Amino acid sequence: MRRLSMLSRLAGAIVLTTLLLMSAVGSATELRDDTFSTCTTINCSSLRFPGTLFNSGGGTFANTWIANFAGGVGQCLRFDVTVPSAAVAVGNLDLELVVVAPNGTVFRNDDRSPGVDRRPLVEIDPAPNNGWYTVHIAQFSGTPVNLNFVLLHGVYNSGNPNCSSPTPGASAVEKLTKTDSGVQ
Repeated sequence: MRRLSMLSRLAGAIVLTTLLLMSAVGSATELRDDTFSTCTTINCSSLRFPGTLFNSGGGTFANTWIANFAGGVGQCLRFDVTVPSAAVAVGNLDLELVVVAPNGTVFRNDDRSPGVDRRPLVEIDPAPNNGWYTVHIAQFSGTPVNLNFVLLHGVYNSGNPNCSSPTPGASAVEKLTKTDSGVQ
């Protein structure tokens, strides 16, 4: 009887652990903003996603923050990164934001306003297709950093002021060719 009880507890623990791992692995990075909005104030109705970049490998390996965001064809998708003012003082502010659409189109921004504002901003208008848009945030040159940031994400109607200057998209092949030739 005691042996059966021990086996039952062990089996229960294995099932519980498996369920917890499956839910954590299956949905950890897929984020869906169901607050589609037609508001016109910048970042109105956006959702706030705090994130952290940690260097690893004893401070020698750069890390990337990655998440998938749902988007619909024809929508305006806004990805706006803000960094605490303390990061400006230590010089870690210069981040890069890369968004890859489900069809492979790459939207990239390093500096919102070169020399003035180094926070990245990607505005996709109109979104090319339905699906998951993969968002990568890292230090622009691949330098390992420890840095907290906030990603503001909003979903709006096409033509909305939140996407007044859409980020040009490039195919992955165009991006590689430009980078390889030194043209950015």
